[in-house]
Formats: sequence, structure tokens, C-alpha cells
Amino acid sequence: MKLKKMWGLFPVIVVMIMLMVPRATFAISEDDVRASMVSLNDQLALSGENIRVEKVEFQTVDEVGITVYANNRTHQLSSHWVPYDPNRYGSRNIYWLTDQVNQTADAPWADVNAAIDRAMNTWNTVPCADIPLVKLPDYGIDWGYVQYLVGMGGTPGWYADFTQAGWLPGIFFEIIGGPGGSNSILGATFTFIWIDSATGEPSDMDNNGKNDVAFREVYYNDKFTWGIDLRRFDVESVVLHEAGHGLSLGHFGMIFRTPNGKLHFTPEAVMNAIYYNIQHELTGTDNASFCSVWASWPNN
Repeated sequence: MKLKKMWGLFPVIVVMIMLMVPRATFAISEDDVRASMVSLNDQLALSGENIRVEKVEFQTVDEVGITVYANNRTHQLSSHWVPYDPNRYGSRNIYWLTDQVNQTADAPWADVNAAIDRAMNTWNTVPCADIPLVKLPDYGIDWGYVQYLVGMGGTPGWYADFTQAGWLPGIFFEIIGGPGGSNSILGATFTFIWIDSATGEPSDMDNNGKNDVAFREVYYNDKFTWGIDLRRFDVESVVLHEAGHGLSLGHFGMIFRTPNGKLHFTPEAVMNAIYYNIQHELTGTDNASFCSVWASWPNN
């Protein structure tokens, strides 16, 4: 019940954010993003895949991050993993990996890997839930189905439930976010859902009213300068946010600017839609949101 209430409030929160932050700050066209997802899904359909891109969630720089659904008709639906899903190893675990091919040169790669591991462990050790999150080896493969579909490397498939697909050039974010996307998008998390091959409709195996997640991928924009404990832009902070999306959490919190241009958040949380500072610890709101999704796993 808590989960349904949280997701039911999400459209209201988004509207409040949009009203409180000047519309002029937007550089991302939802129509452009939706068109790119339609193109991805057309390719998946032609290849006979029983998956589709359901949505993409952007964390942005100094403007409102947005969530765009591929199909307007399903924008009120949430999506979540199915425990013991036979399509996902039949396990209660959520498996993840870090792509080792698409690296950023802005910081020592060993330090970047360590920051990713810390961010994932932060979510894995929230006391209310024992998922668990289990790291897989990458086997030296260039993981990333979305980047494959747009012709920028990657692999036509997936291995983990949640893939840290690495750092890609700004042009990738122009392709998925439209003109200007490379100047504003820090990270993008794609949710792929299962499609019932008989009906062509989204799968809901456990009849809970949510689309069944097949896997998720997150990409980071290498056009920006990244660092470890660097305010602009800190690897662990952004990864922690995107990993929240990977674990079915959306954006939340009201955002407004004071006349001096300073951003304020109510409440301040990792899952606020805008990156603004180093943040390695979850807030009470982050924990509550996570627990509303995961506390009953694997019986939800």
C-alpha cells in the first residue's frame, strides 16, 4: 500500500517541481527523448526481442531532471523486479556489474571502480531490506544494449539485472536526449521491461499492477569532468543517485531557486532530480522510499 501511495504522488511532485523551477532551464525535449525510445523499441521488435524500453530517467546539471516514458499511455504505471523470475535466473538476488570498457580518463579507473562499489554497497546495506545486490564479473565485454542500438559499441544483449554501462561521449546524450542533451545530462538510467510474446503487452507475472523489469542500464556523460570527492562532478554521488533508479526509485522533492540563484530542496535527498553537491549518505527520505519498495522483498 505504501508503494502505491508513493508512486501515486509522483506525478504531483513532478508538477510541483516544474512550477517552482523556471521552465526556461529545460534543455531536454520530451518529444525528442520519446522519439529516440520509439526508435530503440522498433529495433527490438524487428529483432524479435521480448523486451522494450519502458522509460529513461535523467539526472541533470542545474535544471530539473526528468523521467520520460516511451508510451504515454503507460506513464502512470510503475515497474519493478519480480522475485524468482524464471527469466532472471529464478533468483531473489539482483545482479549487477560495472562495464570496464567505457572508462573515464578524468580520475584513476581503480578509484572510479571503488566509488561505484561504495555507492552500490550503500543501497545494499539499508537495514530494512536484504535483497541482496550481488556483483558479477564483466568478462571484459563492452556491455550496453542501448549503446549498441544507437551504433556506439555495446552488446546486443545483457548479463546483469543492472549494468553500470560506463562513460560515453556527449554525442550519445544528444542521440538519446535530443539537441542540448550533452550539455545537461549527467546520467541516464534506462528501464527495459518484459513483453508478453503472445499479446505484445507488458508482462505482469505477479499481477501487482506493475510492469516486470527485465534489466536496467545506466550511462554517464564523459563530456563533463569527473572526479573523486570533487564537487563538480563527483562519481560516487552521481552513481548513488543512478543506482537508486536502478532499484526502482524515482525522483522526489520540491526544488526552488532564491533570487540569488541558489537551489533549495525540500527535502534534500540523494534522489533529488538535480545534481548539486557531493552526497554519499542516504537521507531519511531516501531510506523511506527504498524501504517502501524493498522491505517486503521477495514477497511483494
